[in-house]
Amino acid sequence: MNFSWLKSSKKGWIFAFWFYFAVLITISISAYLKVLPVKSSTIPYYDTIGHFILLGMAAFFGHLALSKRKISVWSISIPLAPLLVAICCIADELLQTLSPNRSASFYDLAADWVGIAIFYLLAERVKLKKSLGEEKL
Repeated sequence: MNFSWLKSSKKGWIFAFWFYFAVLITISISAYLKVLPVKSSTIPYYDTIGHFILLGMAAFFGHLALSKRKISVWSISIPLAPLLVAICCIADELLQTLSPNRSASFYDLAADWVGIAIFYLLAERVKLKKSLGEEKL
């Protein structure tokens, strides 16, 4: 896939994030409503693989939409978007304990976090074009 149209504009990354976020929310709601099957006999571990890719991509698009913004916590620089995605993953796994149609899983949470870390590293490799007056990232 060629994402060159996104590199030229922060607006492109913001649009990509919000579009992807809408897709992700639709998938999540579908799983809670049992429209989307949680298990598949034909594709082993598809749910865990889905967690890895779906939440990883959320971190990727979010990190670029926020222009790789980081926050400082106890002198440690933490990327904001991946942190927010990780917090949402924890909240979702906790909510799954309350749902009769979903089941919380440490493996899914681990897949979320590994996906977030890997896709964050991929996003770090993307060169963002500076706009006038913007500091170098």
